[in-house]
Amino acid sequence: MESVARQTVKPDRVIVSDNCSTDNTEEVAKSFKGFPFEYRRNERNMGPQWNGNFSLKQAQDTLYLHALHADDVLYPEYYETMIRAIEPCNGRGLAWCLDERIDEDDNRLSLSGKPTGKIEVFSRDRFVREKAQIGNHACSGTLLKSNYQPSPCWYPPEYPMMSDTIMWPNWGVTCDRIVRVHLPLIRYRWHDTNDTTAQAGNINSLVCQEWETMQMIEKLRGKGITPYRKLKLLGLFAVRTGIKARRFKEHGNSKYSEEITEVGRKTAGPLLWLAARMLIEMREIIVFKMLGRQKHPKNIYG
Repeated sequence: MESVARQTVKPDRVIVSDNCSTDNTEEVAKSFKGFPFEYRRNERNMGPQWNGNFSLKQAQDTLYLHALHADDVLYPEYYETMIRAIEPCNGRGLAWCLDERIDEDDNRLSLSGKPTGKIEVFSRDRFVREKAQIGNHACSGTLLKSNYQPSPCWYPPEYPMMSDTIMWPNWGVTCDRIVRVHLPLIRYRWHDTNDTTAQAGNINSLVCQEWETMQMIEKLRGKGITPYRKLKLLGLFAVRTGIKARRFKEHGNSKYSEEITEVGRKTAGPLLWLAARMLIEMREIIVFKMLGRQKHPKNIYG
């Protein structure tokens, strides 16, 4: 809330949606004096997807729509920069920025890209293609231009770990403008109590639904999946799954690591799986040991 109050361009309306928190969220929110806001509390915890869908229900009453998670922090120029990047369109739009990953103590872990300041414009097809590859962008770093139109899609609660990954391309296929702003305008927090960590023990949500999601998004392109494209997606899936298997082994959960490995190898095939594991080991040596990138102990994606 303090980071919203420091914005060079301030929002006209702010809603704090409390999904039955058990800490002092209500006390902190109601004592905040930085700007006027509306506080609402759900009758029961509906899960993060429901809270996300509540934000999407506001689309028809807004020109721009932004869902800011409670653990993330905006840089002061976020709204000014993002609105300027997405403003030149008459319909819906979507813009996302680089994110600085931080831990519980605000220590930097990594940056999601090179901060060149470039505003990169995407075609709908290119955007969906990147999302099918689980191209990363932080939820809180994404600004939607709803242009007073109802949301064309929702966060699917049956895909708890992939719901935002599914929502973005379904919004994107209706957009007149899609841009990536190559500036770090948000601090995206990794910690061991987020919903990703809570859901990680379910292998269907963690692994199986990721491959389903990749195929589902690829179909939005309406071009069919060529053998080469399927091979590329399977290779990316194998790498992502191999990283998870490695992380859980590092965390001392070898049994779950073996379960993840079994699903990954069966889905991708033994050759792709072997190639992916070799790539992961090279990455560990170069990125984390030689270059010294910090690794959050609970970050299963690494």
